[in-house]
Amino acid sequence: MNGGSLPKVTPYLLRRADTMCERRLAKTFAGDEASPDPVHRSRLRDAFLAAAKDAHAELRRPEIGDFAGIGSDLEPEERAVLGQAAHWYVQLFGDRAVRYEDHDLDTPTASPARAVRVGGWVDLAVVDADGARELRQFSLWDGARVPSDPLELEAVRTAVLRLTKWADDGPLRVVWADLVSGIARERVVDMGRERVELAAWLDERLQIVRERTREPVAGNGDDCRGCGFVAACPEHPSGAHYGNRRDFLPGIVSITPTGLDTWQRCRRDWRNAYVLSIPSSDHSGNTVHGQQVHDLLRFIHRSGSCQDDAHIRDALEANGFEPDTRVHAELTNHARRCPTNAVALGHEITRARFHRKPMPPFMVTARLDAIWEHDGILDARDYKTGQVWSEQLSLDRQARLQAWVLAPLAHERGLHLRIAFEHLSPDVDEDPEPFEPDADDLDAIEEELRATVEAMRAETEHRGVADPEVCRTCRYRSICPDSAVASEPIWPMVDPEDAPDSEAASA
Repeated sequence: MNGGSLPKVTPYLLRRADTMCERRLAKTFAGDEASPDPVHRSRLRDAFLAAAKDAHAELRRPEIGDFAGIGSDLEPEERAVLGQAAHWYVQLFGDRAVRYEDHDLDTPTASPARAVRVGGWVDLAVVDADGARELRQFSLWDGARVPSDPLELEAVRTAVLRLTKWADDGPLRVVWADLVSGIARERVVDMGRERVELAAWLDERLQIVRERTREPVAGNGDDCRGCGFVAACPEHPSGAHYGNRRDFLPGIVSITPTGLDTWQRCRRDWRNAYVLSIPSSDHSGNTVHGQQVHDLLRFIHRSGSCQDDAHIRDALEANGFEPDTRVHAELTNHARRCPTNAVALGHEITRARFHRKPMPPFMVTARLDAIWEHDGILDARDYKTGQVWSEQLSLDRQARLQAWVLAPLAHERGLHLRIAFEHLSPDVDEDPEPFEPDADDLDAIEEELRATVEAMRAETEHRGVADPEVCRTCRYRSICPDSAVASEPIWPMVDPEDAPDSEAASA
């Protein structure tokens, strides 16, 4: 522990207590030394809260003018998000005259009885003219989990617990609001009664954290992405701590196939999504069908055999699909090519590999739909439901990255590595030739990745490509200043006279 301070938990740590890599969980909990990772999500939050606090410096209702000029020092895309947030804040809270109160919770709350500090953002604490207290917690990013009750969210629970002294034993109105989509959930919490239940939940989650961190084992997978504790990690023997030369990128840059493809396509898109975490303003394409097929294949392989058509039909029915349809045909196409008498090493699993030298360092993670061992081969499959876009996998960026990540696993098991794209559509007659990299291929891939990360570190302008063909499917085309395609954000914008999607959960 740094300076002998108490270990710390955050809402994220409490939510992931059961599933996070044990070693990363233990290091994060203890507050061990780590490579820095700037929290750019706070740029949106800090700018919005500063304006909201000013709006409620005195007892009054918020007005849209209170947010004029918000985020003037941020990027145009961030300012668009803040404008949307201001719109919904006034929509959702414009009928309440309140005054902001400083909760003094910018640093974690110490709990000596539990020998722990509790962190996490506590957004806006306000009181009305009658002294009624209210907590407002906000989401400004993609992928927010929408609860039926705000206290379903770990971030809200910890915020309420940290406000115990301020709220006392009286009623506390608690509101969670997604200020991009305009969805809100609220209810009144009886602090005198419910504090006990919330404390019991915290103790239960803390017990899981402590049990899983007594003798932590490192795991290779998705948790390696963004992990700052690779130094001395058994899964990454060359790991070390690295500071960042500037505040923009973390000490160890994280690379994924989709992130790499985005960087090559448009550097502004990459920065918006993978560095600044700006929520998407536009649809980028329909991926629902592909995800459904992937989910079905995972279910079929885990619960039986894809060679059993009766099992496939049962799986289709159990998941709400009709037999003898496109999905059934795609599953049948897979069954013809699925290796028999093979050992499955995993379905939909993520593997990670760390690069140390030559500088700069980076961590690559890749998710594989299936990995098989058969006939002396480590056979990695990537299922595709669309048309063939890559005729030669040895030149495909995604396949090359997957090969580099999986090479140590193949070497460890004494197997020859093969990367294959398995196209399931009945319209595709032939898959591209699999990629079976040799040592020279792997060295070349590593240098390509190293040079890419070097370019990421050197980039300062992040200009958009302004290419209509690229921009027409960009997730930021309506708010990017370099967009070559006119568009309007898909974000909901409800007129004041219309009721927002707000629900009050019973206490």
